[in-house]
Amino acid sequence: MHDHILTSFNHALTSLREQVLTMSSIAKKNLADAMRGLLERDTDLCNAAIAADQDVNELEKRIDQLGMQILLKFQPTAHDLRQVMGTIRVANNLERIADQASSIAKRARHINNLPEIAEVKLIEPVYQLCLRNLAASLQSFADANADDAAAARLMDKELDAAEKALDASLLQIMETRHSPLESYLHLIFVARFLERVGDHAKNICEDTIFIEKAEDVRFTKHKKTDLTAPAAP
Repeated sequence: MHDHILTSFNHALTSLREQVLTMSSIAKKNLADAMRGLLERDTDLCNAAIAADQDVNELEKRIDQLGMQILLKFQPTAHDLRQVMGTIRVANNLERIADQASSIAKRARHINNLPEIAEVKLIEPVYQLCLRNLAASLQSFADANADDAAAARLMDKELDAAEKALDASLLQIMETRHSPLESYLHLIFVARFLERVGDHAKNICEDTIFIEKAEDVRFTKHKKTDLTAPAAP
């Protein structure tokens, strides 16, 4: 590429990445609002997380459009092409993370309308692992660091194990209860949504490795079956 064309490409790519990083901040805030809405029984925060999901959707559309414009105008190859394609994939995963945050907020609204249960606090360790994984994956993408991405990718196993353990604990508690079980069922779904956020964080790590090393590591391990939970109204 001639220098002035290269500068234009770099400017467009920087704009694309900046929009994705903005999208990541909104998605993280949506998740935090949804979980605070649950843990603090604050339905206003739940509503904010649900409403803000549309902002993430609109950003993803703009990122898709910009990415397509970059591909058509500059026809990048090798690392440049992977940067554009990988960044678009990161945006798609962020949109899915915001969807999970909205789903958590909807479940939390139902829980907040039911009698309080002490077991809600059991979700916190799963949430903290989810946050850790998400922060590490986004940092590795922002830093263009494939080694950090590979390390963050392995963290998903711990989150999976914590979600499974919580699921088992809540089912055991439900077996001993004669009172309504609706809150426990919603809480089980919240844990599963957090586990899916972890899956998308793992995907972002894989996108970063793809961008920086041209390695597709998505299928080096069998991926879990994505069982779709019924959405709360």
